[in-house]
Amino acid sequence: MTKESQQNIAKLLEQLSNSRQTQHVREQMTYLGELGTACESALDFSQAVDYYKQLLELSEKNDDKNTQEVALYNIANCYRQLSKFNDSLDYFSRLIKVTRNTGNRVLQIAGFWGKGTNYQNLAQYQKAIECFQIQFALACEMDERNWQKSALGSLGNVYQFLGDFQKALDYENRALTMARELGDVKAAADSLANLGSIYLQLRGWEMAIDFCAQALAIAWENNNKDLIMVSLHSLGQAYKGINQYAKAKDYLSKALEISSELGEKRVRSAILQGLSDVCTQTNQVEQAIEYNMESLRISREIGNRFGEAAALSRIAIAYQNIGRNNKALNYYQQSLIILQEIGAKQSQQQLFFNIGTIYYRDKLYAKALGFLRTALILTEELKMSAEQARVELAMGAVFQKLNQHRDAIYHYRQAYQIYKKIGDEAQAQQMLKTMHKLGVEPSI
Repeated sequence: MTKESQQNIAKLLEQLSNSRQTQHVREQMTYLGELGTACESALDFSQAVDYYKQLLELSEKNDDKNTQEVALYNIANCYRQLSKFNDSLDYFSRLIKVTRNTGNRVLQIAGFWGKGTNYQNLAQYQKAIECFQIQFALACEMDERNWQKSALGSLGNVYQFLGDFQKALDYENRALTMARELGDVKAAADSLANLGSIYLQLRGWEMAIDFCAQALAIAWENNNKDLIMVSLHSLGQAYKGINQYAKAKDYLSKALEISSELGEKRVRSAILQGLSDVCTQTNQVEQAIEYNMESLRISREIGNRFGEAAALSRIAIAYQNIGRNNKALNYYQQSLIILQEIGAKQSQQQLFFNIGTIYYRDKLYAKALGFLRTALILTEELKMSAEQARVELAMGAVFQKLNQHRDAIYHYRQAYQIYKKIGDEAQAQQMLKTMHKLGVEPSI
């Protein structure tokens, strides 16, 4: 907390004390609200909650509905900042109930936004979608375009977590268009960063770099540290995707530093996972495990189940890379349970594939096929062409080991045709060589 903030809070406390002595209730509420705001600005959310709760109590005693609404919103938002998502949900729900009586539609919209955001953070994605859809509908009724834009972006984020990238792109592009129409530079930059994040999931590295670089430039111009952190993180991920590990580590390390400064635990956890990936790729296995253990601790602390699952799977990958397959399988299974509970199908697909490859290397071919078949079903359902080709290739290799050449050839041909369709000529040529060794042509 800066010296200026401390002085401001000390002055407000003195004024609050004076107003209590004179029993001037309106002044007390004013100073309590200002103290909460001052503590929020200083990132002391716990203390802010205390002042806002005192404000809420006074407003309820004096039947001041307008002040109640503001206090409820601020308490809910502070709990969200503290990653106390269930507490935040409770106060946003109370806010919605009050606004239905007072007719304050704007704060009602804000209440559904808050509930949706908390459900998203708790990985309850269907509930999040319902809240954001209500937010969008209410915002359309009132012609509140900023809240419409917010709902579109939030829906894009949720569908991204669910692995439905086409829906995610659709919502995020609509949010970007609306932000530009409104001249909202910050929202446009957020949408650019989110589009970059979606392309990261689709392994469209160059598109991801383009969108995230645009977002970073705007963030620097506006000294938006949150967006700077997010954009640096995404750029690190993208450069990792094209094997530029030194550049990736540089971006991720800068993002990690800002996350510490901002106290952003959720993002810090994700950045640590990105750094662990770089370490895994550069054979720094112990460092990779260390990063992931810290990420796992943070994710469990804040109740981020998706982050917990991601950390567990990365620990598994690290152990898999050094041949400790039993330990890897244990961590994969822990991660898979969580991913199935929260419905994150895209991440499930990756784990089924990884487990299948472990059993393949251990020459447990029947088990390998079971996991790879599940991975294949998910890639088809999610329309993940590149991933589907990779699974088809792996299944072909398993059948080849089992001397079931007809099945092996079928899956190799499937992989070849997908690689041709998506324009991956290098992989297509590799498949062609594999089939020629078996004495077959790519056409069926």
